[in-house]
Amino acid sequence: MATTREFRSGEHVIVLRESGRADGPDYVLVHGLGMAHEYWSDLAERLDATGTVYALDLPGFGDAPQPREPLSMEAAGELLAELLVAEGIDRAVLVGHSTGAQVASETAARHPELVDRLVLIGPTVNPRERTIMQQSLRFLQDVAVINPKVAAVGLAQYSEAGPKWFVANLRPMIEHRLERVLPQIAADTLVIRGEHDRIVPRYWAEEIAALVPKGRYVEVPGHGHDTMLAGVREVGELIARHAHGRPAGRVVSQPAEPMKAMQLSWPSALGFWALDYVYAVLRQLAFLTEGRRPPARWRTGDSAKPQVVLLPGVYEHWSFLRPLGDALNADGHRVLAVHGMGVNRRAIADTSLRIARALGRVRVPEAGRVLVAHSKGGLIGKHLLLDEHADALGIRGVVAVCTPFAGARRARLFTDPSIRALLPGDETIVMLGSATSVNARIVSVFGTFDPHIPDGSALDGATNIRVPVAGHFRVLGARETLLAVRDAVALLTAVDAEDAGDAADAETAGRA
Repeated sequence: MATTREFRSGEHVIVLRESGRADGPDYVLVHGLGMAHEYWSDLAERLDATGTVYALDLPGFGDAPQPREPLSMEAAGELLAELLVAEGIDRAVLVGHSTGAQVASETAARHPELVDRLVLIGPTVNPRERTIMQQSLRFLQDVAVINPKVAAVGLAQYSEAGPKWFVANLRPMIEHRLERVLPQIAADTLVIRGEHDRIVPRYWAEEIAALVPKGRYVEVPGHGHDTMLAGVREVGELIARHAHGRPAGRVVSQPAEPMKAMQLSWPSALGFWALDYVYAVLRQLAFLTEGRRPPARWRTGDSAKPQVVLLPGVYEHWSFLRPLGDALNADGHRVLAVHGMGVNRRAIADTSLRIARALGRVRVPEAGRVLVAHSKGGLIGKHLLLDEHADALGIRGVVAVCTPFAGARRARLFTDPSIRALLPGDETIVMLGSATSVNARIVSVFGTFDPHIPDGSALDGATNIRVPVAGHFRVLGARETLLAVRDAVALLTAVDAEDAGDAADAETAGRA
């Protein structure tokens, strides 16, 4: 028989509905934005037979009163941890749907001692679509394939929450960076996605499973973002298997979909190729009108953020990367263009050495530097990471856009030695490919189709991000790329800060 009670912490109240049996796992079900515990009713009924089920109403939803301000995902995760302690649930199976997955992930990362296993169903927010407009459009697309019964339940609960409170909670959802939390989760984690989920694309769901140290991925066929309602039997069985330590889903070492180059017909490929070169020509001509020196405003920014150093590709002047430079400067970064590279035709090793010398002649910013590169520039950036003086130069990592880490076989179509140096068998390309120790400090960003790098830019051990844009040059000006690069810089900064904190803790412990 189900019982309902409240948990209160200050002005925040969580209403929980308990059901099931006492001799099994403790399932804690965390709903998504605008929902409440009723959304879990069918799934809770299936899980009742295997353990105790706690279905929650988070503050401001369902029967829980609204606080004055919406909680951030971090604060909601801490509140959930308080509830687990108060209820004596010390080895919970946390199950979060959509925004609830963000809350559950925060709890699991911050309080590993309280979480036995974690299940993330349709987890948000895809970092390549981190705007309210994009998420709203995805929601409307998903509604088009939703089950009518499910739509009725959802509409009733959205109405109960009220549009004002719903909108107020959108900002914390959008601003939360789930990708930074996932690597800190110690619990065995199962990521569940509905096959037709428009809000959570497959590549993002697989990336989540890859970022969690002990993550597995499974897809439920025939359903969308509402998969735990419309596919309640399949989802219930998956959760129960996972809760009892039986393998569910598959291990994902890297997100599969972003690794694949789009297969196009020759007419389509030629069309993309033509558009790509039109963009490249326009960027080359822009050099004549935008000036030979970077904008003065690039020299100013937030000293707490790393300086960004731009590394263009072959036959590219620094201004080729101006869209990225402008966006990162607007985000608070100081941006540096290294002069003297010309059109970047020198050998990779020689250029790397020259850049190292140039950076060594100026003071290293306290927040360090992140290299943002395109094509060959990404190879130069990796070469710099391998330099013994990389740390002294303050280089935190490299964000590489459309970089041929495994070489570019189409370079054989050119006679220019500076392009043929990018062939897969080139000595420097082979050396860089075998040097995997720095790959974790690289974020590789690439599009759906690259006419110059048909084998793709994915790099084992790096963070690989595919943006929904085709081309080798056009990618640089796409808004999706700007967002991905901004997040990549933030990710490298956060990882570096965590490493520095760990080193400081170890040094302190050593003194003790």
